[in-house]
Amino acid sequence: MGFGGSALAAIQVMRNNRAMLGKREKGKLSYVAKSKPFVDTKKASPELLKQIRERIIRERKKRRYIRILATILILIIAIVVWFVIDWNLIFTSPGEIIN
Repeated sequence: MGFGGSALAAIQVMRNNRAMLGKREKGKLSYVAKSKPFVDTKKASPELLKQIRERIIRERKKRRYIRILATILILIIAIVVWFVIDWNLIFTSPGEIIN
């Protein structure tokens, strides 16, 4: 019949998806695989916990800065577009435009 290749590919995809289930973070709606190593907080030293906390705070501040900057840029672009467009040309019928 000739269906062996597509069936084998489907089986391989299902096997890979099943293998990825254990690699994603539990309790989140994200399907992104874990990228950072697991740190056991019961065995972690206070210095390591402090480093992790500082890194997380730095990453959070950086993400917040990027979001604020992106929002401001989008607002500026929207305001410029609002004032640059000639709205009379858009909301009038073609027969009404006479120069």
